[in-house]
Amino acid sequence: MYRIRDWFDEKITAKRLIPVLVVLLVVYLLNLTWPVWNTAYVLLMRILKPFIIGFGIAYILRPVTLFFEKYKIKPAISVPLTLLGFIFILVLLFSSIIPTLYEDISVLFSTSVDGVQKLFREYQMWNNGTSEPWVTDIFNQVINVLKGLIDSIPSLPALVSQFVGQFFSILTTALFSFIIGMYFIFDYERVTRGVVNMAHKVSPRLSASIIVINRAVLGYLRTLIFIMTITCVEYGLIYTLVGHPYALVLGVLTALGLLIPYIGPTVVHVFGVLTALTLPMPRVITLTIALMVMSQVDGYLISPMVYSKRDKVDPISSLFVFFAGSVLFGFVGILLSMPTYFAIRAVRDLKRNNWQL
Repeated sequence: MYRIRDWFDEKITAKRLIPVLVVLLVVYLLNLTWPVWNTAYVLLMRILKPFIIGFGIAYILRPVTLFFEKYKIKPAISVPLTLLGFIFILVLLFSSIIPTLYEDISVLFSTSVDGVQKLFREYQMWNNGTSEPWVTDIFNQVINVLKGLIDSIPSLPALVSQFVGQFFSILTTALFSFIIGMYFIFDYERVTRGVVNMAHKVSPRLSASIIVINRAVLGYLRTLIFIMTITCVEYGLIYTLVGHPYALVLGVLTALGLLIPYIGPTVVHVFGVLTALTLPMPRVITLTIALMVMSQVDGYLISPMVYSKRDKVDPISSLFVFFAGSVLFGFVGILLSMPTYFAIRAVRDLKRNNWQL
C-alpha cells in the first residue's frame, strides 16, 4: 500500500497534471463548439478541394513529364500532352469501361448467390438429401448477406441520375482542378522546393519527414502499379483458361484488391470460386487449385522480386491502418490507408536514424 502511495506521489505531479488538464479542457471546448468548427471545416474543404485534387494530379503525372524531359521535350509541349492523355483515359474509363465493369460486377454478385445455392444442393445430395441445422443456418446467413450486398448496389441509371443532378458542381470542380494541376506541373520543382524550405524554417525534422514521405509514397505507388498490372494479367488469364464468364472483371478486381493487403485478393478469389460453381465441377476444381498455386507464387516469388525491402508490408500494422482509415474517412480512407502506412513507417525509420536522411 505504501509503495503504491509513494509511486503516485513520485509520478503524479502538478507539472504532469497541468498539460493533461489543458488537453481535456481543449477537448471539452471543442465538443461545445463543434457545430461551428464543423461548418468551418466543410467550407475550408470546399475551397481547398480543387487545390488538393490539382496537386494530386500533378503528383501522379510528374513521372510522365520527367519521362518526356529525358528526350528533351519542352514542358510547354509535354505538360498539355500529358494532361490530354490523362483526360482521354478518364473519359474512356467513365464512358465505356467502368459502366461495363459495374454491370458485370452486379451480375457477379447475383451469380455468387447461384453458386452458393448449388454448393448447398451438392452438400444435401452428399448427405442423403438432408442437412444439419447449423449448416442450414450458415447457408441462410450467407445468402442474406449476398442479397443485402446486391440490394445495396444502386442501378446504373440511378447513379447516372445522381451524377446529372450534381453535374455542374462536379464539372466546376474538375475544371478548376485540371487548371490548377497544370500550373502545379509547370511549377512542380518550385512549389515542392518552397514547401520543403518553409518546412525547414519551422523545423529541420519536418522538412526531412516530408522528403522521406515523398520517397516512400512514390516507391509504393510505382511498385503497386507494376504489380497490379501483373496480377490483372495473370489472374485474368487463369479465369479465361477455365472458361469463367467474368474473367476480365475478376482479373481487374483481384488487382484492385491489392489496395487492401492480404484480405482483398482472398475475398475476390472466394467470389471467383463461388461464381464458377455454375461451371462443370472439373473446371471448378482446376480453378481452385490454380488460385491456390498462384497465391503461393505471388507471395514467395513475384512479390519478393518486385517489392524492395523497404516496401515490404507488416500485416498487423497495415491492416490496422486500413481499418482505421475506412472507419474514419470511408472510401477515401481506404484509398489513402496504404500511402499513410508507408508515410508513418518512413517517419518512424527517420526518427530511428536520428533524423538523418
